[in-house]
Amino acid sequence: MLLLGLAIAPGIAIVLFIYFKDSYDKEPWRYLLASFFLGALSVIPPLLFQIVVPEKFDGLFAEKSWSYYAFQAFAMVAFSEELSKFIMVRYFAFRKPAFNEPFDGIVYSVIVSMGFATVENIGYVMQHGFATAILRMFLSVPAHASFGVIMGFHIGLAKFSTQPLQHFLKGLLLAILFHGCYDYFLFLLESKEVTRYVSEGLLVLGALLSYFIAIRVSLRSIREGRRLKETHLQID
Repeated sequence: MLLLGLAIAPGIAIVLFIYFKDSYDKEPWRYLLASFFLGALSVIPPLLFQIVVPEKFDGLFAEKSWSYYAFQAFAMVAFSEELSKFIMVRYFAFRKPAFNEPFDGIVYSVIVSMGFATVENIGYVMQHGFATAILRMFLSVPAHASFGVIMGFHIGLAKFSTQPLQHFLKGLLLAILFHGCYDYFLFLLESKEVTRYVSEGLLVLGALLSYFIAIRVSLRSIREGRRLKETHLQID
C-alpha cells in the first residue's frame, strides 16, 4: 500500500497545484475527473504502438547506436505518448463550453498528463520499488506535467486563434521535443558503445538540463496563461 500511495501521490499533488492556479471560473469537476480517466486510458495507444511498430524497423538502425536511441526516444516514446495525450485534450475538453479561456488548455492538458503519468508510475514503482518511487516523484512525474503545460498552453491559444492549427502543431511538437530530449539522454545510459566515449555523469546532466529547461518553460507558460485569463484579446 505504501508503494501504491507513493506512485499515486505525485500526480494528485500536481493536479491540485494546477487546479488552484486556476484562480477563478474553475473547471467542472466532472470534466476534470473525466480528463484524468482519459489520461489513464491514453497509456494504451502508445503501448500498442511501441509493441507493433519496432517490428517494422528491424535492421534499420545499428543496435544500441546513437540513432537507434534517438528513434526510440523521439519517435517511439515521445511522439506516441504526447500525441495520445493531445488527442484526449483536443477531442474531449477542447470541445466543452467550460473551455472558455486560454488557461483552460493548461488545466486540462496537465490533468490528462497526470492520468497518464499516474498509471505509468504505478507500473514502474510496483515493479522496481521504493527508490524508483522517490526518483520518479521528483523527476518523471513533474516532467510529464511540464510537457503537459507546454502543450496545453498552445492548445489554449488555439481555442481563441484564427489560426488554431499552428498552435496545435507548436504545442504538440514542443512537448515531443522536450520529452524526447529528456528520454534520449537517459536511454543512452543503456549503451556501452555510447558510455565508452561519454561519461554516464554527462548523460545524466543532459537529461537534467532538458528537465529543468522544460520546467522553466512550463512555469513561464503558466504565468502567461494566467495573464491571458485577465484579457479578452484575440490571439493570432
